[in-house]
Amino acid sequence: MTKRRNDERLPDCSSGELPLDRLGYTLTPAIARSMAAAHGYAGAISAMRFSYYGLQRLEAGAARARIASLCASAGHPVQLDEVAHVVVGDILPPRRRVAQDIVRRASILVDAVGQYGERREVSTPETCAAYLDLAAHGGEAGTTAWSKFAGRERGQLLELHRGSAKTDPRMEKLYSWLAEEDLLSREPLLRAAVLYWALSELPMGGIERMGIDAVVAHELRAGGLDPHGLFVIKEYEHGREALALRRGINVATKAQVSGDITGVLEHFASYVGLALAECGARLRRHQDTEDRLPWMMLRPPDEMDRLIFEAVEKHGSATSPTVLAALPEPRPPLRTLQRRLQKLVHDGLLVKHGGRKDAFYRVAERM
Repeated sequence: MTKRRNDERLPDCSSGELPLDRLGYTLTPAIARSMAAAHGYAGAISAMRFSYYGLQRLEAGAARARIASLCASAGHPVQLDEVAHVVVGDILPPRRRVAQDIVRRASILVDAVGQYGERREVSTPETCAAYLDLAAHGGEAGTTAWSKFAGRERGQLLELHRGSAKTDPRMEKLYSWLAEEDLLSREPLLRAAVLYWALSELPMGGIERMGIDAVVAHELRAGGLDPHGLFVIKEYEHGREALALRRGINVATKAQVSGDITGVLEHFASYVGLALAECGARLRRHQDTEDRLPWMMLRPPDEMDRLIFEAVEKHGSATSPTVLAALPEPRPPLRTLQRRLQKLVHDGLLVKHGGRKDAFYRVAERM
């Protein structure tokens, strides 16, 4: 079935107009198969169960990889260890201060994607504008308050940013068109494809590319195709191919010229499905590794161990008094907390740094 609609044309873009007056697509068997496959792979990933600490490690690794991926999209490649240092509050050398600012912006975007995704809220013109504006201009406001935000709280910066970001009329018309297309408005895979193609056609600076990638990640997470938040599309060869709309047959230009986005949908849906299969295979290997770990690494932590671990993870590095202050009332005696910390170090979950009087703890890089 081919869908068409008439609407007011969008203003000229640097790469040509977005042809909303003649935009349409055909729901081909290839698209239907790709949708079914992608949701099947995502369902298999959703059914996977990991140990508490194992999932914490996977989530932290995925967050760092996503931040690095966004930075690369902005034209500022960074190393994963640089990302790890910046997100816990460390300062990079002066020659890497620009990269440090980009990592901070990307971290806010990644945390926001996680928050919206957990609430299953699809993106809106206002959210999209906030992603793009924070990517381009987030340094002025975002880094000022950076040190006050840790862990998931950083995502609140994007929510605060929504009020000040100006929404482009072209984005409003694009989202209106999506809302009126029954299948595209409900199917996250196709919705992400349309948004990625259309936003990529708008005139933007290189640094705003990470805002576009954040919108795609948002849609996949909110739509249930990234159930654990562990699917970083650019980590996989097929995922990178999904975003290469101008390679080979150049489906992006064909869509822009003709208004027929069928090729975009087929390309994106097919390769994202294959990337999800790669992600599932990687996570199954992690499950196999967990099965061989000592039972103490897999058992659910008691409430106190969980709170201590999460406090250290949230701060990046923390002394025992810092951890104690982060615990809810009633707090244990400091000596009891120190014994708990030492136990987590012994189990390989935390690493202790410094001497007896200046000791601090970090989450172990490998569990």
